[in-house]
Amino acid sequence: MFLIRFLAPLILAVAVSASDRVLRVGEGGEFAALGAALEASDSGDVILVSAGTYPETGLIVRKPVAIRGEGFPVLDARGGPTILDIRADGVEVSGLEFRNVGVSYMKEHGAVWVTGAADALIKGNRFVRNFFGIYGSEARRMTVSDNAVTGLFGGESSNGNGIHLWKSDSATLLRNTIKGHRDGIYLEFTGNSVADGNHCEGNVRYGLHFMYAHGNSYDGNLFRSNGSGVAVMYSRGVSMRGNRFEANWGAASYGLLLKSISNSRIEGNFFERNTVAVFQEASSGVSLSENLFRGNGWALRIVADCDRNEFLGNRFEGNSFDVAYNASPGNTNVFRRNAWDRYQGWDLDKDGIGDVAHRPVEFFPTLMQNHPQAMALLRSHFVSLLNVLERMFPTLSPASLEDTEPIMPSVRKVGA
Repeated sequence: MFLIRFLAPLILAVAVSASDRVLRVGEGGEFAALGAALEASDSGDVILVSAGTYPETGLIVRKPVAIRGEGFPVLDARGGPTILDIRADGVEVSGLEFRNVGVSYMKEHGAVWVTGAADALIKGNRFVRNFFGIYGSEARRMTVSDNAVTGLFGGESSNGNGIHLWKSDSATLLRNTIKGHRDGIYLEFTGNSVADGNHCEGNVRYGLHFMYAHGNSYDGNLFRSNGSGVAVMYSRGVSMRGNRFEANWGAASYGLLLKSISNSRIEGNFFERNTVAVFQEASSGVSLSENLFRGNGWALRIVADCDRNEFLGNRFEGNSFDVAYNASPGNTNVFRRNAWDRYQGWDLDKDGIGDVAHRPVEFFPTLMQNHPQAMALLRSHFVSLLNVLERMFPTLSPASLEDTEPIMPSVRKVGA
């Protein structure tokens, strides 16, 4: 018994020492390359990579280790395939720069892959000129935070996505900056995940794109000057709060596309200078509330197969057209207590709510959906007259599509 009591602290000390072992790569270290350090590592080791450039590809991480860079060492694929493939749970990768993963039309090569692993942490890295940046395949509880991801600025076919998750779950994407990829963030069959504080700008197709991604939340992100804006499709239980959708211009561009979205909330977002701020198709049970639509071409374009959506407490300022709707007479969508700068009613009881309903669908944008060349008449007095007549005697828009309690434009907010 005495011997056991004497040896136990020594055994524990050895175990702790082994789990905290540090392996050094580069100048002054015992390994010249990261691959050799990975081969020699054990679970719980920390691999420190010194500043420098290391030509590396095809590295597989099979043990739960932390790989940390000092002075942003560069792992350069030199046009080759994936640099780092994480297959163990609990791996950390931080402080590194990944460069020059080559384009492939057969396989989605990425700088860092996470394959079937849980609890990976990809934090504070730089990704430069890679086909795909970070790729998660059947990953669980993956965290990607504070990375700078810059793509190839090429066309759609020769450019991958910045952060791409497929058949993954419970991911957390925080404060990443993504530019020059095909899609900034792409989630497919990936649910119960969070994307907060990311900056997606200048991507070739979408700043954010997700399909079959249920129960996700997207808060406080910036999507600016992306080719077609943001597309969210075939998903339910989506929450988007406090995001900014800016300067997504083009013939087929929009700030936010909602296609086959159900039981979701779009709240407190800012839409400015988009060709179409929100395009909604085949969506049901979506609440759009407290959003600001400013200086867009169309604030809202709603297709007739949308039903039971609610537009509450939004503000419309300086848009060329506020609402376009392509069917008559049916409508089950509800507009209530929105502020419209085109509202021409009055407020005799001074409660901040207009005394007459506002009809946001005008004749001219309805006409333009079938005859785009009519844009040449946009500022004519004749068009203004037609819009007035449509409000008085609706023929192209459903009579039920009206805001029955419009907020006076000068009132900043009235409780719902």
